[in-house]
Amino acid sequence: MNNSLYFAQYLLNTGLVKTEEIQGLLAKSLEAKPSLALMALREGMVTGQQLASLDVAADFAGQALGKNLLTAEQIETLNQVVPSDSMRFAQVMLDEGRVDFLRLEELFKSGDAVPDIIRASVRQLAGASLKTEAEAYGDFAEIFMRSFIRFMDMPAVIDNREPILGDSNQSHIVSQRLIGDISMTTGIVTSDPMFIEMARRYSHEDIKEIDELAADSLTEFLNVVNGLFAVDMARQDRDVDLEAPKIEANLLPVGNHQLLLRVYTACGSFVLVIASDEFVLKEKA
Repeated sequence: MNNSLYFAQYLLNTGLVKTEEIQGLLAKSLEAKPSLALMALREGMVTGQQLASLDVAADFAGQALGKNLLTAEQIETLNQVVPSDSMRFAQVMLDEGRVDFLRLEELFKSGDAVPDIIRASVRQLAGASLKTEAEAYGDFAEIFMRSFIRFMDMPAVIDNREPILGDSNQSHIVSQRLIGDISMTTGIVTSDPMFIEMARRYSHEDIKEIDELAADSLTEFLNVVNGLFAVDMARQDRDVDLEAPKIEANLLPVGNHQLLLRVYTACGSFVLVIASDEFVLKEKA
């Protein structure tokens, strides 16, 4: 189990970070540069207690060498490490004085020990009413979040509270139906500005409005995610086929056994929708 992508999710799930502040912290993490001291802690090269004895704001590398905490080769290795979103988020927590290295070491260990952080979030939101669907929905959400972080190149977390749809006058929904051994429909409901931001990040094009390129980008993204889910199901000897994705404006989805997941990112939020059958799209109230 790899929780390297989900440190912020762990902190949100445990209440150490609140929903009201998560988007701002994620936004700050985009620009954060993890220190060598933080990277050394995460890699298990030093302990929080050892870092507490150093002035890490000064010459950490020199001090670590002088005290024989790290070798020159280890420092060179740390300089080559590409920091993850989780490390950037941890650096923000340090910069804001929310944690010190000792506390951070504890959180890394406890977070690493939690199995299936994303699936746990889905199970919590699914509750008893969607207990039968929770496993498949959790499998999909795990693939969706990992794909979102990778393809959109920004951190994201699932809110631990059920969202309310219809909070934006101008919105779009991209959806796709999956049929076969597992039948369900997945969709993304997002405000128009967030739609444009996601399309821009996925396509790496300078998209400024919801045009054909923007629509193609988001439908392709959802199709890719669902394709990855179908591949994962095939490994479990379950055949899943994909119908063509759809896109609609200013409509809300209603489906059987429907689960709504608010996803917060560094640039805004959207709602991931999963249901056991095709959505019925209705006008907003």
